[in-house]
Amino acid sequence: MKNLGAWLLLLSLGRALAAGRPLQLTDYYKVETAGAPAMSPDGHWVVFVRNTIVEAENSHHSELWIAPADGAGPATRLTTPAFSASAPKWSPDGKLLTFRSMRRAAGSAETETATAAGRGGRGGRGGGGTEGDTWFLHMDRASGEAFQIPGVGGTPIFSPDNKWIAFLKRTPPARAVPELTPLERLLEQRFKGRIYDWMDIRADGRGYLPDPRDPASTPPTELYVVARAGGTPRQLTTLGVDAREPVWRPDSAALALVANTHQRDEYSYERSDLWAVDLQGQIHRLTDDGFEYDSPAWSPDGKWLVVRRRQSLTDVIARKQKYGAAVDLYRMLAAGGEMANLTAEWDLIPDTPAFSPDGRFIYFAAAEGGDTQMHRMPAGGGKVEQMTHGSRNLGGFSFSAAFDRMAYTASDTTHPAEAFAGSPDGSGEKRLSGFNDGLLADVEVAGSERIQFPSKDGTRVEGWIMLPKGGKAPYPMVLAIHGGPHGAYGSGWDYEFQWLAANGYAVLYTNPRGSTGYGEKFLWATWGGWGKLDYEDVMAGVDYAVAHYPIDQKRMGVTGYSYGGFMTNWVITQTTRFAAAMTGAGISNWLSDYGTSDIPRTKESEFFGSPWQTDSNALMRSLSPITYAANAKTPTLFVHGEADLRVPIEEDEQMYMALKKQHVPAKFIRYPGNYHGGWPVWDMVHRYSQEVKWFAEFLQ
Repeated sequence: MKNLGAWLLLLSLGRALAAGRPLQLTDYYKVETAGAPAMSPDGHWVVFVRNTIVEAENSHHSELWIAPADGAGPATRLTTPAFSASAPKWSPDGKLLTFRSMRRAAGSAETETATAAGRGGRGGRGGGGTEGDTWFLHMDRASGEAFQIPGVGGTPIFSPDNKWIAFLKRTPPARAVPELTPLERLLEQRFKGRIYDWMDIRADGRGYLPDPRDPASTPPTELYVVARAGGTPRQLTTLGVDAREPVWRPDSAALALVANTHQRDEYSYERSDLWAVDLQGQIHRLTDDGFEYDSPAWSPDGKWLVVRRRQSLTDVIARKQKYGAAVDLYRMLAAGGEMANLTAEWDLIPDTPAFSPDGRFIYFAAAEGGDTQMHRMPAGGGKVEQMTHGSRNLGGFSFSAAFDRMAYTASDTTHPAEAFAGSPDGSGEKRLSGFNDGLLADVEVAGSERIQFPSKDGTRVEGWIMLPKGGKAPYPMVLAIHGGPHGAYGSGWDYEFQWLAANGYAVLYTNPRGSTGYGEKFLWATWGGWGKLDYEDVMAGVDYAVAHYPIDQKRMGVTGYSYGGFMTNWVITQTTRFAAAMTGAGISNWLSDYGTSDIPRTKESEFFGSPWQTDSNALMRSLSPITYAANAKTPTLFVHGEADLRVPIEEDEQMYMALKKQHVPAKFIRYPGNYHGGWPVWDMVHRYSQEVKWFAEFLQ
């Protein structure tokens, strides 16, 4: 060890955080999170979502809570626990709060401050609402019942003058239904299979899809507007494709939106354009240059639009680029015309922009390394300034009308996300929720240390190491690899890592090349080379951990899910350094994955083509773990959802069979009905239990 003091300091930090008993597997059900904070226009109140797990029902539940923004009083529940509620949003005058919930129809609404006894149970459904699942609360009264506004058929978007509500709604075209003969009807009733002649037949989380080319099978989302008091809605767009992200012009006379007119072309990837539509339904296309646009924002005077812009993936593939598209903020006149790149000299990815009320600044969140923070820049372009700081992941930003107060959530490695409020510059912060205070006072949690180390070629890589609770040094260690690859670990809570640490394992997690938050060159370094530079990066992290912390090199494991699962499969074919591995939804064969996954685009872009193209075929073979399966000696556990359409289960089946044929210890756990993400909580807990059992068998 080169740095005995460093790991002793980290160990003392972990002991200082210890508050009681070790973390248990069932504590997974007890972790809560705050989300989707909504600051009231006057800056006095924050409504946010309390997310919990209902173990007995194998489900998640959410409620709305409210707290004074200055932290002067405790948070209190706002909606009934009988039904889940989410997505809170204030009207501009602060008199209404809208939210999403499935509950009883108008005429039998509950008092929101009442208890839920006898009303179908938490998370239950007592019947659908008459206008979908959009509900409102009067916030200028002491208490009241949730109600619906007639004519509102989607998530409300209030006009700045409080006169109108815009919303998006699926709108099937009118067409005659062909009449079937008796035999045709009988054949249709008896047929239990699928018939399709289109290409985009599947999507993870949604299953097999109706015809995306046919507006009757896949109705477009069109934009509507209705008076705030309710009434008959008026359709503003007839694009025939999905209208998205509508935002009101400050004078309430028009809206900007994005829509992809190529949506029904299966051979074209996303390239949405910017549009504007007035209250009479007069629509104007503002862009048509082959780029992809999203997240429009109006300047306070209505003269300018700022929008995120990137090269379309279709164009990236056509040009045979060796890198992806940069995401930048552009400013343009609202009437259309030339635009200016505001972030050309800034090398990170901006989230949705927002103007300050005086029009001087543009605010946006962005990830910098492992932290997500609020940033701002001059509206006319200039230096990007980071406003908030600290080793945390912030999210869900919401501003008061005057931009003098800001609500957000924050999480770090020892705390799940809670709700906060403060100034946009990060000062005057107040914590508004403490949903996990009881749990964290009862259990031990492990601290982590941020590390930086050189990869094989000298590139600096960031990571974290978490030392275990209890046990004797040197410790067994698990290397965890994130999904993506264009994602990142960071300064946020992770139950899996805490669970491993509670069972005696050091946990190393890093952001190798391909990760977001470190600039364009770093982000696209894996194109055409998955498993090359990124493999060198994670292994350099292992070398650093072994050199600086008390790690037992004979008891090391590796794990990852999705891209992390691919990397785990890759690692066990490139080295015998690890004594055990757990692969989650990992690709083993890029050639077979191309035609069975719901995203062939990944191969067409990052592997430069399709399997029937000679060079791309060779590249896919050379970067497929199954090609090197003869080298695999590491006992490996495979976990996979049977309904996974992002990484079909046959990918891990191939690797499992390769190991078993060579007498390498392997086990496969299949989870029926599970897609790539969003697993039921019982299955997540089962997966974590099996992970620790597997590592205990080979590392302890």
